[in-house]
Amino acid sequence: MPQRSNEDSTTPLHSPQHGTKKATIISEYHASDSKNKGARTELADLVMVKNCFPLLMNPNSYKCQSNGVPITVTAGSTLPLVSGTSKDAELGGYDPFEHRRVSHPTSDMETLIHLLKGSLGTGILAMPLAFKKAGLSFGLVATCIIGVICTYCIHILVKCAHILCRRMKIPTLGFADVAEVAFLAGPPSFQRFSNTARGVVNTFLVIDLIGCCCVYIVFVSRNMKDVVDQYLSSPLDLQWYMLGLLPFLICMNLIRNLKYLAPFSMIANLLVGASITICFWYIFQDLPSMDTRENFSTFEELPLFFGTAIFALEGIGVVMPLENNMKKPNHFTGCPSVLTFGMGMVVSLYCAVGFFGFLKYGDDTEGSITLNLCKSDL
Repeated sequence: MPQRSNEDSTTPLHSPQHGTKKATIISEYHASDSKNKGARTELADLVMVKNCFPLLMNPNSYKCQSNGVPITVTAGSTLPLVSGTSKDAELGGYDPFEHRRVSHPTSDMETLIHLLKGSLGTGILAMPLAFKKAGLSFGLVATCIIGVICTYCIHILVKCAHILCRRMKIPTLGFADVAEVAFLAGPPSFQRFSNTARGVVNTFLVIDLIGCCCVYIVFVSRNMKDVVDQYLSSPLDLQWYMLGLLPFLICMNLIRNLKYLAPFSMIANLLVGASITICFWYIFQDLPSMDTRENFSTFEELPLFFGTAIFALEGIGVVMPLENNMKKPNHFTGCPSVLTFGMGMVVSLYCAVGFFGFLKYGDDTEGSITLNLCKSDL
């Protein structure tokens, strides 16, 4: 086997000094493309070749590998003329989707239901207050931008997971796994921080999800108290309602299969949709003019807007479990895809509730839009 030359001089194949010879080789390779199915032939795929001038002066000196990709053998150097096959050279032919073994995979619709449930939470009812802190026009534009950024970050996370799965020949990767493997596959100076990266991601995921679950429990308990206390002679403390929710929450958390959880997520989405519909029914009664509301609030209140909006739209913690359990995981990203359709619906609902909620109640907007509704109808 010839040894690779230690010389560091490299010359692009399309350098002007090569004259018309480079066109001969490229045209020959394009002409043989029907025999080399899967090989990339774009000029962007051509690599920097060492000492390639003798090759160009003698086109017959290049050979082909077993897979039909031309290589050069000049001056003791063996280098590929192109960067690989239709699948990236570093990824090889490994397809992680074919090696996944999921006992009960979820369909695209079931994944969409879970994605909506993971993104549509109590934060949507706080969006009118967020718009109050930002202003009507600025809140609308900023919410759309935040939604696009969140969707793009989810897309990057899933794509990175797919690339690392192919590179490391692993069927699935979780959120923390992606961080760890990314460091392991990176420069040597970063590899020793792989365990630290995994720990940091897990720590922030735990903090985020515990906070979200606490908000859900407090929200549900407080709303139950507001309704039930209307029919009790002596109101109960909020802690009793939280305790009453505990058995139901424990039973639901015992279900570990996402396919079996899909009906519960569907019921939750229907209830959220019903609550939003009721809110809109009250909001659109005697809706004031847009001129009565400020288009931009103050810079001092903007952090409260961004905090509320990001909390409401953040659902990246559920992304990797959903993608890993899909029957067709390649349908999760792209356009159209489960991700783009689901996040498009989520961002549209958040913008609508925030915009019209603040337009209706203005400076009287409460922390939750439900507190502005007429309580005499209970």
